Amino acid sequence: MSSRGIKILIGAVVIAIALGALLWVGISKSTVYYFSVAELRAKGPAVDVRVSGQLVAGSVKGLGTTDISFSIHDRDHTGEIVSVTYSGAVPDSFRDQPGTEVVAQGDYLAGGTFQASTLIAKCPSKYQAATSTSTSPSSTTR
Repeated sequence: MSSRGIKILIGAVVIAIALGALLWVGISKSTVYYFSVAELRAKGPAVDVRVSGQLVAGSVKGLGTTDISFSIHDRDHTGEIVSVTYSGAVPDSFRDQPGTEVVAQGDYLAGGTFQASTLIAKCPSKYQAATSTSTSPSSTTR
């Protein structure tokens, strides 16, 4: 192989390694893991973590203000509950309805309270089956 061919090969290897490193960093920074309520409680106090759960019906206090508190429970283990406090702009989709999916990012404190710095309320599915009250076409008369 000529010296020009070796230089091109080394350049291609360096570029491939650089692109691979950029891809690795980009993917690892964009993937975000969140804990379930049960996992967070088992982990104990933690800094800058995300937790996902369903809103406990009637637990929201301070809705309509910038300081709210509420409780979320695990989807699978409804007995696993975490109290959440949040100060900031509350998402428009955040409602005091049972089953509302909530993702909070912040610190899980030693006292068992989650102090959220970011709050995301997932919208309910728009594709849930509607209950039909109309009669079937074959049973209508003309």
